Amino acid sequence: MRRSARIKVLEDALRVRLRFLRGLLAAAALICLLAAGMAITPAQAESPKAIKNVLMLFPQEAPQAPTPQMIFSSIYSVLNQSPDLEITIFVENLDLYLFPYEETQQAIITFLGKKYAKTQIDLVIPVASAGLSFALRLREMLFPGIPIVYCAEALHPERRLAHRSDVTGTAASLDVSGTIELARMLRPGLTHVAVVAGTGVTDQHLLALFREAFNDFKAKLELIDLAGLPLDDLIDRVSRLPASACVIFLFMRRDGNDRIFPSWTVQKMVSRSANVPLFNLVDATLGYGSVGGRMVQIEAMAVKTGEIALRVLSGESAGAIEPVAFSENPAMFDWRELKRWGIEESALPEGSIVRFKAFSQWERYRWWVIGIFSLVCLQSLFLFMLINNLIRRKRAEEEAARTLHNLAHATRISTVGQLGQSLAHEINQPLAAIRVNAEVAGKLAEGDKPDIAEVQAALGDIVADSKRAQAVIASIRSLVSNTPPELARVELNQVAADALKLVQADAEAKGVAIRLEFQAGLPPVHGDAVQLQQVVLNLLLNAVDSVCDRPQPPRSVTVGTAREKGGRVKLCVRDNGPGIDPEAARRLFEPFFSTKLQGLGLGLSICRSIAEAHGGSLGLDAGVEEGAAFCLYLPAGSAKNSKRLSGGPNGDGRNHA
Repeated sequence: MRRSARIKVLEDALRVRLRFLRGLLAAAALICLLAAGMAITPAQAESPKAIKNVLMLFPQEAPQAPTPQMIFSSIYSVLNQSPDLEITIFVENLDLYLFPYEETQQAIITFLGKKYAKTQIDLVIPVASAGLSFALRLREMLFPGIPIVYCAEALHPERRLAHRSDVTGTAASLDVSGTIELARMLRPGLTHVAVVAGTGVTDQHLLALFREAFNDFKAKLELIDLAGLPLDDLIDRVSRLPASACVIFLFMRRDGNDRIFPSWTVQKMVSRSANVPLFNLVDATLGYGSVGGRMVQIEAMAVKTGEIALRVLSGESAGAIEPVAFSENPAMFDWRELKRWGIEESALPEGSIVRFKAFSQWERYRWWVIGIFSLVCLQSLFLFMLINNLIRRKRAEEEAARTLHNLAHATRISTVGQLGQSLAHEINQPLAAIRVNAEVAGKLAEGDKPDIAEVQAALGDIVADSKRAQAVIASIRSLVSNTPPELARVELNQVAADALKLVQADAEAKGVAIRLEFQAGLPPVHGDAVQLQQVVLNLLLNAVDSVCDRPQPPRSVTVGTAREKGGRVKLCVRDNGPGIDPEAARRLFEPFFSTKLQGLGLGLSICRSIAEAHGGSLGLDAGVEEGAAFCLYLPAGSAKNSKRLSGGPNGDGRNHA
């Protein structure tokens, strides 16, 4: 029982806590809602846009026709940009030209009255003179008290615009005279003007304006009146006009047989059949077979109408806005019709607008062609510069190889001069032996019983000593000759041994011992034996000179060869001389730097160039503890790593490999 009581107490406590938590959560939610309401920005709290309804009245063809389409799209684009109003546009086609009968129009009026009986219309935009006349005549019946902003009323320049307390808008002045003058300019010798118009309301309105303007040209031109003809007769008549005539197409919605046609379609048919150029007055129908004319700017008028409509919808009084008349009629032309009738663009008045121009391939892709051509020229220039640079670089490498060859030759001659005493000893020694052996052989040949074996031995020594002398002379000759390098497989041990023969006597005279540490089986290198011998010889002479400065013996020079990792062989010349100063060590291989008073400073520089020309390197080994060590590294057994050693492939344009 006690346990059940405890459980009940715990349950009651838990319920209290839950009620408390629910209260806290409700209070927190209320606070959040209040905070969110207070955080609403003024922009969010603004009232929605005001809704306005606009009714556009077209007297004829539906908005997909050229002129109505241009008017509707232009006005719509302006009204749709309003930041403060949500505007709905209703469009009605009154078909005043298709059905001009009283009973038909009465039916249209009744239909519109019922259709918009429950819709609040805030503004009426009638299009063209017929649309304006309809709206003004029936507005009290259909749209009483609603302001009117008309668009594109066709006026004679001297006629005033319709302007009442709640009516305003835009209108165009037909420039009939300007269009006739254009025709006279482009058709020298013009004598006749044929006018084309239908029997509809707009047709007759425009025809009246034309005839009034043509009065000024009666003394200069003869009028051919083709207005009101049946379409078939019209097509026949325009095909037989005088060659000195032109056609001015006004508007034709209804022909003389009371048949209905789209006006722009009739214009195209007349243009195709006419034997003379056709001109018109409205820019929206320029592309339907007309050469051009002084054009009414339908799009500009429609945009202006939209701007005036926005002002009225925003609360401004229509009567306070002065109507706008467009009296500037620019000269506009269809490029295709100009070409058809052989009219050059240069004959057009200054500032003319030419539309529908079919660009030639050059005109269409001119900047692409210019850009690509410029890019090709630029690439060709870069390629030419690169090739020229490569040629100059090749020549420079050949100007440099020849110079290196000549400097190396001069250095070898200088070295031979330094070795004069040693070389004389090398030559005199076999010569003296030859003389002694010859004397001995002569004495042995005397007497009754000459010792033939000894004589033959002496003669053999003579031959050996002569070969020895010949070898020394050949070595000197190869050193001092200026023949092109001979690229071949060279045994580095043999090169070092030959160089040592030239230095041995001089080293012995100076008390210097030269030791050889050649590695057996060393792979050959590809290069010129004479130039490589020059490198070894130079290193030996420098080492001998260095140890001569050692105050106490032993004075030793070691020449060693070894195989290196990576397919290289190494030849090092080490001495136990005083070593090289660190500052001098950094400049040892610079041309014209020397540690010797009588030195030119070219020996080591030339030796390094020879090593690099063979695809190798020459440097000072900084790891020795005593004296100095110079090491020559060369690629083993391959011609691929050897660079050109002189001007041509081998200095003289010949391959010696």
